[in-house]
Amino acid sequence: MNKIVQVDIEDIIFDPEDVGSMLTNCLKRPRKVRLAGACDTGGILVVSFEDSPERSESQIVLAPFPEPGADEIASEISMRYQKGFTLRSSFRAGDSLWGLFEYNKPPKA
Repeated sequence: MNKIVQVDIEDIIFDPEDVGSMLTNCLKRPRKVRLAGACDTGGILVVSFEDSPERSESQIVLAPFPEPGADEIASEISMRYQKGFTLRSSFRAGDSLWGLFEYNKPPKA
């Protein structure tokens, strides 16, 4: 089964940390789920979570891309990936492009 959460993009712009925390909390509920992805419907971000055999320790982060060009976006995705962030979706908010990233904490040694 999957769980769908709809988030108004204006809410993300207003407080991306709060929305990221709310989405992260979806991963911590009794039902074990993982982030499957998201879809921008033009004002609403539809986020999909799917059942998972393991509890996710991930954190969801929403952040604007600093530059609009394809090369700059590719560079930003690569830099974030090297720090443990995986791009799961993107969406537009006005003239800005935002990313929905999943941060996976490194395993404990």
